[in-house]
Amino acid sequence: MNDAYSLASKHLDSGIAEASENNVDVNAYGQALIWMLIECYKKNGRTPEDIVNEIKYTLDNIEDDGTFHVSRN
Repeated sequence: MNDAYSLASKHLDSGIAEASENNVDVNAYGQALIWMLIECYKKNGRTPEDIVNEIKYTLDNIEDDGTFHVSRN
């Protein structure tokens, strides 16, 4: 059984590969993923303020070694 991060990593790797195969810039693909995730959060009842707080928390807690500390789960 995959955990959330392993599953997300696997999907991201395959999405990046597919984007590359279709000549889609990785930065454009990443931006599209962020927007799609925000839309998903909104559809699942999260408020704009809650989404902004989640993003700020994540950005404020990026460690130099690349570790992200999440505020949920």
